[in-house]
Amino acid sequence: MNKTSGLALTPVTDTPTGVHFSGKFVWNDLLTDDVPVAKDFYGHLFGWTFEQLGDYTVIKNNGLSIGGMAQIKDVSEVKSAARWLCTLSVADVDKAVSLFDREGGIVLKGPMDMRNRGRAALVRDPQGAQLLLLHASGGDPEDKEPVIGSWLWHELWSNDVDASIAFYQKLAGYHFVGEKTDYLILMKDGQWRAGIRYSANDKLEMRWVPVVRVADTDEIAVKAKNLGGKILVEPRQTADGNRLSLLSDPSGALVIIERWSPKTTAAE
Repeated sequence: MNKTSGLALTPVTDTPTGVHFSGKFVWNDLLTDDVPVAKDFYGHLFGWTFEQLGDYTVIKNNGLSIGGMAQIKDVSEVKSAARWLCTLSVADVDKAVSLFDREGGIVLKGPMDMRNRGRAALVRDPQGAQLLLLHASGGDPEDKEPVIGSWLWHELWSNDVDASIAFYQKLAGYHFVGEKTDYLILMKDGQWRAGIRYSANDKLEMRWVPVVRVADTDEIAVKAKNLGGKILVEPRQTADGNRLSLLSDPSGALVIIERWSPKTTAAE
């Protein structure tokens, strides 16, 4: 299937790297009904800046492109429509799509060639979590410690952790550490790539949620509330000594913020 996306996009790296890290989350797009409000919110919250590329908004942190924003219809008509869409690097998009077909996932769009970005497909995993699969034409971002205001982590909410583990092991070759009834860290090639959090709440949509590294979780949470967002989980200490909070932006998209030290991460 050789469809081509009509939306002009940027590569996932400002400078081509020529390397790929299958199993790494390499980009995030905010789907929102009000891009100007989102720009104001995230710009003041994290100090992000923005560059317009036609109908697509590029997000920059410290001058580097880290994500984008795209307009969707009024989210009041569609529950949980506003979201951060997380992009996962895969070695072969078409092969990955076949896995979704076999394992009970849903292929929403693609495979397709996204201009300036690479081969991609929009999918839902067997538990319903939406994500974008990508083999980037210019390569993936290099592995390095995330700076303040950048993506620290990606977390999957799952009501069937065993099924999620089995599926993502096939998709990305992960192995895991942690407890299935609490939190699992997904690893590949010695790198921590993502986490799975067990959720027994049947009313909660299963999804991937991105995490932004911040210097002060409490301060950013209060700022988010003052900017029109919501604090869904008050700042709290994690088992490994870090501090996180779950926020909702003005359109309802979820994002986690975390003060994190590489010396205390459970992945080490």
